[in-house]
Amino acid sequence: MNQEEVTRQQFDRTASAYSTAPLFRRGQDLQWLVEVAHPSSDWQVLDVGCGAGHTAFALAPFVQQVIGIDLSAGMLAEAERNLSDRRLSNVCFQSAIATALPFVEQQFDLVTCRFVAHHFRALEPALAEIHRVLKPQGQFLAVDVISPEDPELAHFVNRIEQWRDPSHYWEWQLSQWHSAIASVGMNFEVLKQWRLPIDFEDWVTRQQTSPTTVTQLEECLDHAPLAVQQALVMTRAPRRTFQLWASLMRGVPVSASSTL
Repeated sequence: MNQEEVTRQQFDRTASAYSTAPLFRRGQDLQWLVEVAHPSSDWQVLDVGCGAGHTAFALAPFVQQVIGIDLSAGMLAEAERNLSDRRLSNVCFQSAIATALPFVEQQFDLVTCRFVAHHFRALEPALAEIHRVLKPQGQFLAVDVISPEDPELAHFVNRIEQWRDPSHYWEWQLSQWHSAIASVGMNFEVLKQWRLPIDFEDWVTRQQTSPTTVTQLEECLDHAPLAVQQALVMTRAPRRTFQLWASLMRGVPVSASSTL
């Protein structure tokens, strides 16, 4: 089974949990994304990996149209259900994958991708498509969890993420983002970095992680090297928690960089 099919099946099963999870529904990064975009009322926007529609809904009041795409039918159903609760006539959703966007060249003023890229087997194919559909003066904004540059920490974080969620591929390091965005003809900028608090119980429940794997994860966290425990700010009581790393990033076509 390829990565896209694993991701599709995983999120068809867990779509309702992602629709209501506070991190995705009303995370502060949504406000930051809208602020740094400086949207205009004539903009055409594409949200890649739209999930339950939260990014599309945040941008819709400020732009002409938002199209959200996702490969998960379950997620698209949640997005349509959430749309029906809102008075938004400029949002639509459709099935598509990031590596084969069904749009013409230079169609969009803004392309967004929020908490999605860690499911990609490689960044470059999706980024090349995003660059293709961006207008010359457009911009790409991404929010995602980020691996530390330290190899031990990066390996540990991605190992527990992969155990918990079989559709997780890799939390890309900022250096990897930089290299991939540059390789498709865009300039790269880190706009914000922050620590992302994770409640363990919510984290595993949202992905319907099996009890056996939950136990395995708890043992892995409990026996992690002290340096890893400290870096992830792990706690066990009153609730098991830790912190990941997240970033808001921008890519702009090289020809447009001097105007932003």
